[in-house]
Amino acid sequence: LEELGGLQWPCPDIDHPGSTLLHERLWADPLEGPPAPFHACEWVPPIDALDERFPLRMTTVRRLDAYNTGVQTDGYTSPLWEPESLRMAPEDATALGLVDGERVRVSSRRGSILAPLRVDAALRPGLTWMTPHATGEADVNVLTMEKWDPKSGTSEFKATAIRVDALNPESEVG
Repeated sequence: LEELGGLQWPCPDIDHPGSTLLHERLWADPLEGPPAPFHACEWVPPIDALDERFPLRMTTVRRLDAYNTGVQTDGYTSPLWEPESLRMAPEDATALGLVDGERVRVSSRRGSILAPLRVDAALRPGLTWMTPHATGEADVNVLTMEKWDPKSGTSEFKATAIRVDALNPESEVG
């Protein structure tokens, strides 16, 4: 391993040099073995519906500094690390009278947290994001739901209905 600088999985046997990508056989021409299964399914809207009270969709994402670092199990500090924040499209920030860097209250049907707002021009209006691995006062898991997608069996952390409110100076204590 030291001589090669590591091996890329999969390595089907002890003498295998490693693979350039995970599903390398699927890119072979001609295809080696059966194709990967793919099933189209009917789209079903998110369980946590948007409405007048919770008009924005929040998704959870993993930041680049959290990939392949042991961030979920170790005390690793990445040079790319930045504090937790709510990312929002400029159009939504403007419509709500919010500015980049301002601390806001983010609320869902399950709870509320405080977080700094970061305006992100890459987002389309109506969509926001936070990371799921921050803890403390910006713990996004307070907002997400304990429901599961019936087809994939995955939790629906990617589609939380939220609202975002400015804080008045008295509520920003702590």
